[in-house]
Amino acid sequence: MELAIILLVFLIAFRKDLLELRSFSLQNEKDKFILKLGLGLLGLALLVAGTDRFVQMLEIKYHPEIFFLNDWLRSLPYNDLSVYFGYNSRILLRIIRAVYHYGFFVPCIFLIIRAVARRDLRSLSLLIFSTFAFHYAVHFPFYFFTEGHQIWYVKGIMVPLFRTISPLDHVFPSMHASMSVTSMLLAWRQPNKATRILYSIFCPLVIFSTFYLQIHWTIDAVAGAIIGVAAVKFAEYATAQGWLYLIIARLNQTWALLRRPASKELSSRG
Repeated sequence: MELAIILLVFLIAFRKDLLELRSFSLQNEKDKFILKLGLGLLGLALLVAGTDRFVQMLEIKYHPEIFFLNDWLRSLPYNDLSVYFGYNSRILLRIIRAVYHYGFFVPCIFLIIRAVARRDLRSLSLLIFSTFAFHYAVHFPFYFFTEGHQIWYVKGIMVPLFRTISPLDHVFPSMHASMSVTSMLLAWRQPNKATRILYSIFCPLVIFSTFYLQIHWTIDAVAGAIIGVAAVKFAEYATAQGWLYLIIARLNQTWALLRRPASKELSSRG
C-alpha cells in the first residue's frame, strides 16, 4: 500500500513527462538508442545492487575490517539525532519506514524514465555517471574496510522486527543521504516545477527517515551529502567531456570484435 501511494505521487508529478512516451517509436533510431540507454542504466543499477551479496560473502569469509568506528560514532556530540524523535505514533512509523525503504531507488528511477520519455540525452548522461555505479564505487571501500553500525545496534536497542542485521549494515557514509542529494540536485535541473517541489520535499524526508528510525548518525548523513554533491560534479565533468559517447563507441568496437570470429567461422563452414 505504501509503495502504491509513493508511486502515485511520483506519477502525478511526472504525468506531463510520461505522456511523451505515447509518441515513442521503436522504428525511430534515436528513440531506440535512448530506450537502450535507459534500460541499460536500470540494468546496471540492478547489477551493482546485486553485488551486495557478493560483498557480504567476502566480509563474512575474510573479515577485512581495519577501522572500528562504533565507539567513535557514539562519542561524537550531537551525532545521534534520534534522541529528538520517538516511536509513539505507529502511523508515522509506517510512513517513515516506507519512505526509507522506497526512497532509495524510486526518485532515481523516475528521473531515468523522465529522461527517456523526453529523449533527454544530457540528463541520461548525468544519471549514468552520478547514480548507482558511482555511489557503490565510493561507498563499498568504507563498508568493506570499516565497521560502524546503525544507532539502534550500537546502543543495544531492540526495536520492531523490520530491522535486519547484516555485515553490510555499516553506516558511514550514508548511501541513502548521498543518493537523495544526487537525485534532488538532478531534479532541480528539470523544467517541471512539480518535480522540483516533490524532490525538494521527498529527498530530505528520506534523510530524515534515517534519523527517525535510529539508523544513521549525523556524520553519516553529512558525509553522504558531500558524496552526493561530488557525484553530480563528476557527472557534469564526464558529460561535458563526452565520456558517454566514448564509452558507447568502445562498447560497439568490442562487440564487433567479439562477433567477427563467429561470422568468419560460419562463412568458412558454408
